[in-house]
Amino acid sequence: MDTNRIKKFATEARNKLKAGIAAKIITLGFDKNGNVPEHMHPQLMQGGSLWNGQLQTEGFYYQWMALYDRVQKKGIKEVYEEAAYTWFNRLVAIRILMKNQLIEPVLAYVDAARTPRIVDEARMGRVPQMQERQRQLLMELLDDDSKITEQFAILVTAFCHDNPILFKCFGAMSDYTELLLPNDILTEGGFIDLLNHTEFITDDDFHSPELIGWLYQFYISERKDEVFAKKGKFEADEIPAATQIFTPNWIVKYMVQNTIGRIYLDNNPSAASEFKPKWQYLVEPSTPTPKEAIYKYKELTDLLVGDLACGSGHILNECFDLLYDLYIYEGYSRREAVEYIFTYNLRGIDLDTRAKQLATFALMLKACQKDSAFADAHILPKVLNMPTPIPQEQVSDRLIEFFRETPSSQIHKDLTAAFELMQDADSLGSIMKFELAESTQLAIRQIMVYWQKQGFIPEPVKAIMPAMDLILTLTEKYAALVMNPPYMGNSNMNEVLSNYVKKNYEKGKADLCTAFMIMQAEKTSGGGYYANIIPPSWMFLSTFEGLRRSIIDNQTIQSLLHLSRGIFGADFGSVSTVIHNRKTNNPHGTYFRLIERTFQEFDQKHLRMLFEKTLENHDFRYFFADYSKDVDDIHYNKNGARIFYPNISQNNFEGIPGCPIGYWISDRMRAAFDNSQIKDIADSRQGMATTNNDRFLKLWFEVDISKIGFGMSSEDDTCGIYKWFPYNKGGAYRKWYGNNDYVVNFYNRGKEVCDYIDSHSKVNHKGRVINRDKYFQPNITWSALSSDAISLRYTPKGSIFDTKGQCIFTDTNGLKEKLMAYLNSRVSKELLKVIAPTLDYNCGVIAQMPYKDHEVDMNEIQSCIDISKQDWDSHETSWDFDSNPIVALRNAKVAEGNLESSFKISTFMEQFKSSWKGLFNKLRDDETDLNRQFLNIYGLEDELSPEVKLSEITILQQGEINIDNEQVTWNEDVLMKQLISYAVGVWMGRYKLGTKGLHIAYPNPTDKELQEYWYGGVQVYIDDDGLIPVLPQSSPFDDNLSSRISDFVRITFGEDKLTENLNYIEQKLGTSIDQYVQKDFWKDHKKMYQNRPIYWLFSSSKGAFKCLAYMHRMNAYTAERVRSNYLLPYIEFLQNQIGEMENRRAALSTTENRKLQNFQKALDECREYHERLQVVAEQAIAFDLDDGVVVNYAKFGDVLAKIK
Repeated sequence: MDTNRIKKFATEARNKLKAGIAAKIITLGFDKNGNVPEHMHPQLMQGGSLWNGQLQTEGFYYQWMALYDRVQKKGIKEVYEEAAYTWFNRLVAIRILMKNQLIEPVLAYVDAARTPRIVDEARMGRVPQMQERQRQLLMELLDDDSKITEQFAILVTAFCHDNPILFKCFGAMSDYTELLLPNDILTEGGFIDLLNHTEFITDDDFHSPELIGWLYQFYISERKDEVFAKKGKFEADEIPAATQIFTPNWIVKYMVQNTIGRIYLDNNPSAASEFKPKWQYLVEPSTPTPKEAIYKYKELTDLLVGDLACGSGHILNECFDLLYDLYIYEGYSRREAVEYIFTYNLRGIDLDTRAKQLATFALMLKACQKDSAFADAHILPKVLNMPTPIPQEQVSDRLIEFFRETPSSQIHKDLTAAFELMQDADSLGSIMKFELAESTQLAIRQIMVYWQKQGFIPEPVKAIMPAMDLILTLTEKYAALVMNPPYMGNSNMNEVLSNYVKKNYEKGKADLCTAFMIMQAEKTSGGGYYANIIPPSWMFLSTFEGLRRSIIDNQTIQSLLHLSRGIFGADFGSVSTVIHNRKTNNPHGTYFRLIERTFQEFDQKHLRMLFEKTLENHDFRYFFADYSKDVDDIHYNKNGARIFYPNISQNNFEGIPGCPIGYWISDRMRAAFDNSQIKDIADSRQGMATTNNDRFLKLWFEVDISKIGFGMSSEDDTCGIYKWFPYNKGGAYRKWYGNNDYVVNFYNRGKEVCDYIDSHSKVNHKGRVINRDKYFQPNITWSALSSDAISLRYTPKGSIFDTKGQCIFTDTNGLKEKLMAYLNSRVSKELLKVIAPTLDYNCGVIAQMPYKDHEVDMNEIQSCIDISKQDWDSHETSWDFDSNPIVALRNAKVAEGNLESSFKISTFMEQFKSSWKGLFNKLRDDETDLNRQFLNIYGLEDELSPEVKLSEITILQQGEINIDNEQVTWNEDVLMKQLISYAVGVWMGRYKLGTKGLHIAYPNPTDKELQEYWYGGVQVYIDDDGLIPVLPQSSPFDDNLSSRISDFVRITFGEDKLTENLNYIEQKLGTSIDQYVQKDFWKDHKKMYQNRPIYWLFSSSKGAFKCLAYMHRMNAYTAERVRSNYLLPYIEFLQNQIGEMENRRAALSTTENRKLQNFQKALDECREYHERLQVVAEQAIAFDLDDGVVVNYAKFGDVLAKIK
């Protein structure tokens, strides 16, 4: 079944029906808000009605009024959504029954005019059973061929009510639904045309009971997106759309074959030769099930099987198939098999009435495929939804009517509590726990049998029976429960659901699916099996440690499929588990590791192939790094990862901190956890949560650097002149040193942030500004959340730390460095896969890491730190940046006594690359050797390789190199762009040639700081206003950016080599300097400074005029200076150019004419920009750097280029 094509059909069908019904409801007098003018209400008359000046039938009046009432109650959108779905499911169901030869082809066209057969038959006097009023209305309409849509609506509605399967599965259609059949339903390209001639659904698809479930999932996908988009808590009516998801068939087969199938084979080992070849996904147990642990039953009818969150019935259908085969194998007839399955074996429940209907329909279709005698729907599968709540004040009377007498006090007590709980059934669903005495359950069963035998059941009794059915179904014990339960984190649960889960499913309270998992265990008989597919978080997260311990202590994980992302699209991975609800001595299980990296996404068909190939060959290995969704097949690779892990002792998990289900680790690796833990020798701490990072955190280069306190030792230092302090906030994957990007407002011991938290947060500042005793201390830090392995970095004294930039502290000499090296090692990476496979490296997880103290090479660790720090500080986004590396090499050459007056940039480029290639290789060698040392310390040298991939080396991360197939290539254009960026900083005064570090990075520099200086025998003038126009070389400004770059190269590298050096830069850029600075420089600058640019771009709408302004030197007069010093002169320049060319217009060449047109466009654009800029200039906007780039940049509105 091609689900992509089915999705296209469902989407197109939904859009057609919704649009058609939305249009139809408007023609009935409703506006888009559901309001109807008084004069558009129909009037009931003798023998008919009057509406909109036209005579209508009496039936129209009642249908219209029913529609009006529904719109007033539910809203117009809900009504047309409801009608669209009703027509969708009924018409699709009819088409499915047609394709399965269970009904006549009533929707098929009989002529070129697209007349459906059901209409053609009616015109010849053959009509379905219907009420007399409907028949009379139809007769009136049949004489008018223009009323074919109205005829079709009546006939299809009647057909749905007359057909046993459709009526019993879906119930009656609302009276007004006929009115909302779209006018274009029968037109060319309309919904019936699409349904009759679809290329999206094959004949085989129509024969699959899965089809209608897939269609429903895709039909409601828009609603699902809406529910998730709003975020927050899910209301009861949103839970179905938010949680329903269709399970791939091979996963369902795996779960069903290893639960029901396993029970049958344990009881009937002689049947193995019959069924094992058919049950492709049956996993042989690590050890045969002990006799005392086998689930015993007498007859097949004793095997009660359920899916208590069944959705549209996919799992129920697979259960049906397997049970049917068992009945046939034991000699039952096809009819007996179906009737027994429906009566005794199969139970389904779902919150969603629509899903329940579809599940019932799918099972009835399967029954009819086995024996067409079931087309009369004389028996239905027991699939339940949540019953309509009965008001508490009516419960006692209803119970008397139901039991035909006043029930005992025990029954009354039990059922009163049950009906009270069912008031919230639409939120709670199958996790409701009904505490019923055995006598109460027996009494319900007996009276239910009584009523089911009666020809007439009073309405009050009929109303209460669905609730009694649900109570009995949820108090049964099952031989097997197979489910894909709803996934919903506690943060999305509404209050009713959240409170109930916390109270009744404490060990699984973090997610609804784990609450269902506990419910499965509780409702599965001892020795029975339950299976599910849920996210893998329960296997590892500390939140679920209690759940894991309960499973390990009381049950047996029979088999488990640990799956990569992709089973349900771009999910977060999943795990399908079969659990035997009885623990044997030293239980063992079989595990399949169909995953290597947490965020690697597979096509689910490739995961299926991987599982199938591993079942065929237990030694199958796969190289996950080579995976591509484009491949046709999955191939064995002897160097690949192991998939099959048989005979894994469940007791082993208890030896790992937190009891994670670490089935794949070796005995030696498991033994590593026997060592002491990091928490025994050092403190791992979480840091501050400001609760408003936009306000209290800034990238360090946004603020006045004179207000940043570097190298502080304690909070006492925050009471002086400094407002901002370095702040560890995690960041990208980087080892040893770096990610020093942020500063935090912690002036006067953080008074402002603490006051803010106290006035805006439920938790006061003492619960947010935590571990203050560790602020400013040297530490090693890491990113708590990662998309890769953990990466630790050394931080010297002077930093505060964040909730996501967590830290380890110790006063023991050298221990910080050793811990950092260990946690950056291959050993740590593998151990963390067990206790933190979700890549959530919180300080609690790191504290549990085993640590075996041993001598390691401290010089190599220091070398790693030094190289990484040198790399970090070689970029101008480091607060310890000295100079551009190319310029630094030139300065070093001069310092050595070189008397040359000119230098080739290409020489320094090669020198730079050679030097950093050596440092890169040195860092790799050091890391490899440290890996080797730690592997030896933990006895893992025969299991893991110490080799470090080039891609795991975390220097030169700002685009200088690419690593493909473990080959390094240099991006020389990036090095030239970094040089140009430095040149801009030199002219702006941010840097000073010949002086290390920052020069001006604060407002209001002194005249001395701005005065000219000498460098290399040449006088250098800092731009007097901190403004550099970015205009074509032909512009009238000698401080234009492209000219400034040329001047920088001349001053720095010499006049003699100027042309050669400029050509070299342009060669490496792949474009001219003029083109680069006009088109790409500012984009690169924004990227370098994380969309917090320090050089702001004044720009007209399409960039005809552009001018850079250095943020730290801007003041209230900057916009006016841009206007008067650059924009107005440029406008004058353009006018002069145009005037000169106009004077010789007749002689202009085609190229010159085009140039003239461009000048004219630029002039118009600049004049329009001047109008806007003048308004801003007159405002004389001043700003405080402490507010940050985002806030301050926005003050200038649209006279600045957009940051994003």
